Amino acid sequence: MMQEGNERKISTITKNDNVLDLVKIKVRLDEHFYIFSRFMISRMLTLSRIKKLDAIQIAKDIKKQLIDRNSLEINSNELEAIIFQTMNKFGYQNNIQKYQMVSNFYRHRTPMIIIIFGAPSIGKSLLANNLAERLNISNVLQTDIVEMVMRSINPEQFNYDGNEDFITKFKKNCRLIRRGVSTDISKCLSEGKAVIIEGSAAMPEYYLEAIDQQDPEDDQQQLQLIASFTQNEIKLKKPQRKDLLLFNQQKKLNTQFKIIFPQPDQDLEDDQQIQKHLKLCKDLDKIDQSHSMILGFLPILSRNDHLYNIENNTSKKIPKDQIEEKLNQFQSIQNELLKQRSKCILLPINLHNLEETLDTMHDIILQKILDQSI
Repeated sequence: MMQEGNERKISTITKNDNVLDLVKIKVRLDEHFYIFSRFMISRMLTLSRIKKLDAIQIAKDIKKQLIDRNSLEINSNELEAIIFQTMNKFGYQNNIQKYQMVSNFYRHRTPMIIIIFGAPSIGKSLLANNLAERLNISNVLQTDIVEMVMRSINPEQFNYDGNEDFITKFKKNCRLIRRGVSTDISKCLSEGKAVIIEGSAAMPEYYLEAIDQQDPEDDQQQLQLIASFTQNEIKLKKPQRKDLLLFNQQKKLNTQFKIIFPQPDQDLEDDQQIQKHLKLCKDLDKIDQSHSMILGFLPILSRNDHLYNIENNTSKKIPKDQIEEKLNQFQSIQNELLKQRSKCILLPINLHNLEETLDTMHDIILQKILDQSI
């Protein structure tokens, strides 16, 4: 009978969704007020590791309670008490402390920049979009799209020396694309917004720098483990993936990073480009990043799994006679990115369990928020 009663209650809330949204509730915060948003409550609940559907349901239930009580104006402390009571009712009492930290994080409009680096055809877009859905982040910036726009406006800037090797061209390309995402990054930092940046045309050295200390380093044992994994010499089981993550994760979480803009290249840019470049550097230097949450991820694949992804990539179908060449190129990009692993958290991807990788990323982001809130 209890279960049937709950089902009827949930059905009633769902049926009255439109009515709920028509009623505006003011929440007082000190001398100011804001309008209660089920979306924002749900966003903070999911980030607190509450299942998405449950988070949506909890937010609905809270809004209905406020309407039933005719509480059209309420202070933030009263609202928080109702949120915690409702979380407890849904069996999420252990998530209350996490919610408090997350709520405080958003209340202070802390900028959050998550960058997913990685070689082509390893699943960065899939990870970014799923992570954005979990965290309710609406802004996902894809460097591939930025590159397309930049090429359509000025294709000549992408004309490289034909005698240069593949990686040299790749790095020059990443450097150009970095300029194309500058406005979005600066806006996020200055306005306290959240963004996920993902794409192959990105290198950690053009985005991240440790504040007040050198980038954290790893040891030879970890290097051997990474090399063995990427070259198919071993297959990492879940405990090994966890060990590798824990090793490099803790160092990165204990290190605060800031967003940088690379200094101009005197050999590649003319005077006008150098001046524009320097202005971007100065504009970024003016922004206080001391309280920003900035985190880089580097997902990596073994050679065999990378080959599988390339062969089964329906959006970018590669002719069979070019697959081996592309695999070698993509693996060389991954190797180049691994040289900069000190700036990001390595993610050995389990190709057969995307949720495991997403859970790991979610937990790391939540831990970073909790650490910065202490």
